[in-house]
Amino acid sequence: MPEVRKKQLVRKQITVPGNLLRACEEFNSGRFFECHESLEEVWQEERGPVRDLYKGLIQVAAAFVHLSRGNYIGAERLCRTALGYLAPYRLEGALGFDIERICRDTEDAYARTRALGPERIREFDISRRPFYAFDPARLAAEAIRWRAWGFDEAGSPETRTITVAE
Repeated sequence: MPEVRKKQLVRKQITVPGNLLRACEEFNSGRFFECHESLEEVWQEERGPVRDLYKGLIQVAAAFVHLSRGNYIGAERLCRTALGYLAPYRLEGALGFDIERICRDTEDAYARTRALGPERIREFDISRRPFYAFDPARLAAEAIRWRAWGFDEAGSPETRTITVAE
């Protein structure tokens, strides 16, 4: 029987811009699980109005984890719920993300998922995925606007210590 490794809680320092940039690079290169993890570190700390933005982006990444594994039910459900979480940010975007583009691309993935159905989901072309378009130059003003965690009152990023299971 394989040895089960228990996760330990560790403290680490992050910045929101660093995690967001890393998450975009991970998603756009097809490392969906890693993207999910990078975003989750910020989402778990955020208590303000952009918490649902992070949750929507996490769910898009998780949907693509399911798609890459051929799991129709998980992919279909997560695409649908992600769009609901992202809807309030769609027109104006938020925190430098082009949410309109991410939503359009996710709607396309959702339609293709439903068209294939559970029987043919392994035929899903994972290379036709959303693109996480992110403009870090907009982040400071957006952090002020949304009162986002991890930034000071002037919109400058702060290094924060978080606790994660590894």
